[in-house]
Parts: sequence; C-alpha cells; structure tokens
Amino acid sequence: MNSKKALPLILILLFVTLPVLAQEKSYDFGLYLGGVNYYGEVGKKKAIAPNRAFFGLIGKMNFNEKLSARATLTYMTLYADDRNAGDEYRANGRGQSLFYSFENSHIELTAGIEYTPFSFFNNSRNPIDFYVFGGIGAAYGDELYYPLSAGFEDVAAEKYGTSTRLVVPFGAGLKTFVGSKFMLGLELAPRYTTSDNFDGSHPDEPRLEPNQLPNFANNDWYTYIGITLTYRIGKGSDAYCDCTL
Repeated sequence: MNSKKALPLILILLFVTLPVLAQEKSYDFGLYLGGVNYYGEVGKKKAIAPNRAFFGLIGKMNFNEKLSARATLTYMTLYADDRNAGDEYRANGRGQSLFYSFENSHIELTAGIEYTPFSFFNNSRNPIDFYVFGGIGAAYGDELYYPLSAGFEDVAAEKYGTSTRLVVPFGAGLKTFVGSKFMLGLELAPRYTTSDNFDGSHPDEPRLEPNQLPNFANNDWYTYIGITLTYRIGKGSDAYCDCTL
C-alpha cells in the first residue's frame, strides 16, 4: 500500500480510536486536607505525629482502574519545639538550657503517578481500593535562622528570605466511592526534602553560617495524614462491575 492510500486509512483509525481512548479516562477533582508534622533537628523525633493542619486541592486523571496521574496543591504549616521533644538532649535544653522552636508555612505543588494493585470487598457495591503513589514536587516558603544565643533561653526562628525547595512525595492510601460520583480517601504521605533548613537549623546564607546548629543530621522530612473527597467526572461506581472507572 502506497503512502497516498495509507494516509486516509490512518486518519480514519485516529478518528475512531481517539474518542474511544478519551471515553476510557475519567477525572477526579476535590479537596485534600488533614494534619502534617515535620521531622528533623528540632522538636520531637517522630516521623508521624501531626501537630498542624494542611488543606488544598487534588486532581486525578484515571487512565484505567489501576493507573492514574495525580496532582495536589496545598497550604501547610510546619511547627516544632524542643520543649515538646521526647529525647533527653533536646528536651533538656541541649546541654545549655537552650530550646529552639519554629513555625513555617509553605505552599506545595506536587505531581505523580498513583497505582492501585488490589481492592478489598470486590463483590460489594463499592470496593475499597488500596493504592500507592510517588512523584515530584516543590514547596515555597520562608527561609529561617536562629539568632545566636549563649543559652538559658528559648530561641524562636526568624525569617531572612524565601525559597522554593524540591520535595519527593510518596505514600499509600485507601479510597472508595460514597454514592455513585463522590470518592472518599485516606492516605499517609511522607515528603522527603532536598533542604535541611525547613526548621532554620542550617541556613545557606554565608553571613548566617555561624548561626547553623551543631549536630545537624540529614535533610528534613514532613508527613501528611490526609483525607480526600473528590467528584468523579466520567464513569463512577457501578454496582454490577468490579471496576472503579
């Protein structure tokens, strides 16, 4: 078959298959909110201990019942105080009766892939899906530092600028339809960051190098425990089908 005859056939196949592929997709849009906590050089050494709220939006494009692309936009506040720490070093003033604390708000944008390996209660009207996800993101917020101190006081972090930091979101969760179009989800979502200064312990500004805290460990983390409530555009829950699209 020559190219002149093949071109009309290819165009016909495209016009036939593209609408079919488009119909297979569905979209979820809604709210994303819950609690968040920081884990690093200040305060409690607990990876999961929410102490501040976050809220925002979530959107998903579902390619099929197993695979989705997702994005989130959230506003969150990180907080920690040595006086709430459980270990002897921080909770006892770091050997100098010196207690550090900070509170830092950020706008975070993430994008990634969500995969559903299996579901519970497949024979019920609305199965519960177990999913995992990972991606990439960025958090925009204040840069902090701690004023120099000789000890015997509480020292709160102060702002010296703003920056955008790379974060790596990942996690797992459960989701199910509530009715035919609304979906409710619960997820645990840690964030690994490329910065050690969400807490003010390691400012990158050269003039603030003397203000860096000693004994800093690794880059900072924070963890979301969140609820999602989304509305499905496209195929929703089907009592006569095990699929979720």
